[in-house]
Amino acid sequence: MKKLLTSMIAGAVVMVSTPAVAHQTYLFSDLYNMLPGKDNFLTLYNGTYYKSGYSITKKMSRDISIVMGGKRMTPEEAGGDVRDVDNNPKLLATYIGLVAKPNGTGLAGVAAHPDYIALPAPMFRDYLEHEGMTDALTAFDTNNKITTIRERYTKHAKAVFQVGKPYTNDYKTNLGYKVELVPEKNPGKLKLNDMMSVQVLYEGKALANQIIYASYASFKPNHEGNAIDGSKYAMRTDKNGRIKFKLTAADKWFVHMINMRKIDDEDADYESNWSTLTFEIK
Repeated sequence: MKKLLTSMIAGAVVMVSTPAVAHQTYLFSDLYNMLPGKDNFLTLYNGTYYKSGYSITKKMSRDISIVMGGKRMTPEEAGGDVRDVDNNPKLLATYIGLVAKPNGTGLAGVAAHPDYIALPAPMFRDYLEHEGMTDALTAFDTNNKITTIRERYTKHAKAVFQVGKPYTNDYKTNLGYKVELVPEKNPGKLKLNDMMSVQVLYEGKALANQIIYASYASFKPNHEGNAIDGSKYAMRTDKNGRIKFKLTAADKWFVHMINMRKIDDEDADYESNWSTLTFEIK
């Protein structure tokens, strides 16, 4: 418990300046079409979609998966490796290497180990507001009587990528993460002004009425703003855990969410599960 409390206090110091430094995690490919049979890499940011604050290491991750040709693999099994701050102190992002084969639509995923943070109640409230967690914010304002909030949080990130042709079905693989964004359409087949559909799962079941944000790389206004102002779309999942939105730009898209729950736990008052999905359309 003493070690856990020390870790939580250290985390609070990192966040003390502003709630804007709360970090979402994004995994993406710089190439629309990876080079078939060649060494390629995916980039993992921890910060905003546009800038990484620090590298999430392999040791911090309970799962790093590559799905190609119907097979789920580690980066090493896919002919690659993981390069992070543990092997290069200058890195602020993490790079996941792989040999891109066989041709088709691939999926990559990262799930971090749970971590903890403790925040004074006013700062925790600002954090809920900044990250667009309006339901949790309303409940907090109505019921909170705790002066220091202990949170257990877990980050999850997924990316769809393409290797040559054809378009295959690996993109919709369920990786079994606690919270997961599952694309229901292959991004490679979609064009400008088409509709994208994504299902949100919590412990493998459809998550209804969850707030989801979606945007694209060149979207304005200021991407350093809060989740609501900085996103093209703010949506709620339907009874089947599904959202649909129009692809109004031929660009790199990202979908993100935080599921925050009040819990009764010896080590935490709240539990959050963060999830993102990235893809690109032409």
